[in-house]
Amino acid sequence: MCCLSQAWSNDLYKSVEHRVMTNGKVERYSIAYFLCPSYEFTIGSYRKPSRYRNFTFGEFRKQVQEDVKKIGYKVGLSRFLA
Repeated sequence: MCCLSQAWSNDLYKSVEHRVMTNGKVERYSIAYFLCPSYEFTIGSYRKPSRYRNFTFGEFRKQVQEDVKKIGYKVGLSRFLA
């Protein structure tokens, strides 16, 4: 299990909305610099009580895809509140 002490743990970390400013005169390159865990990887918090239930990365990805299909945007971690 991954313990996310500084990340998703009980809302200590809030990600920001991704925004890109484009420049019509210069070509833009994007390069991924991270890898996703396996879909079976369990994500949880070491802080107890946790506001979130443990979930796998696969569950998270599936929920994101369902949210985007149904409502047009990613809801995120609130889907995994305990």
